[in-house]
Amino acid sequence: MAKQERSRRTYEQFLDAAAEEFARYGYSDANLQRVVDRTSLTKGALYGHFARKEDLAEALSGHLSAFLEELGERGTGWGPADLRSLTVEFAREVEAEPRVNAGLRLMLDAAQTQPGVPGRLRWPPGSVRPVSPTAAAAGETHPGTADEAADLALVILVGAYVTASATDRKGLAERVAALWDAVSAASGGAGQAGP
Repeated sequence: MAKQERSRRTYEQFLDAAAEEFARYGYSDANLQRVVDRTSLTKGALYGHFARKEDLAEALSGHLSAFLEELGERGTGWGPADLRSLTVEFAREVEAEPRVNAGLRLMLDAAQTQPGVPGRLRWPPGSVRPVSPTAAAAGETHPGTADEAADLALVILVGAYVTASATDRKGLAERVAALWDAVSAASGGAGQAGP
């Protein structure tokens, strides 16, 4: 049992170290030796858990996918206020969880070489859902604009992410909320809500 626990701790140490590396340098510039150097372990131990850099990247991307799935299950409506709330919550998770931060960086790196939005970043999380009838009746959006609202949510999140001044993305949720407030003010207040 002690051997299994030690193996699990080693695996987790490498994921934490890799999260820092990928968030800072992206996939192409990430270096496995720097990942090892962030731990007190050996390169052999790394290869015992992750045979390739791609395996580390996929494990980190899995953290992003799991969070997005959970976030999608919590959504009740998809009007502007709902999308604002989900986007701010997503940004908070990126700030708080280095593995989600790294997963998002990896997805954005991959998006540079692939047409369209990477599958894991479809917005709202899980799949695009129609705007709720309640939101439409309240004038938060017009039926048929759900895709545009979802695109706006993604643009706000990604724009704030790529323009962040630090790789740990501290202040990202605050910036996302401020951008939503600016969009809301420019559009006459539709969808404005607290963080």
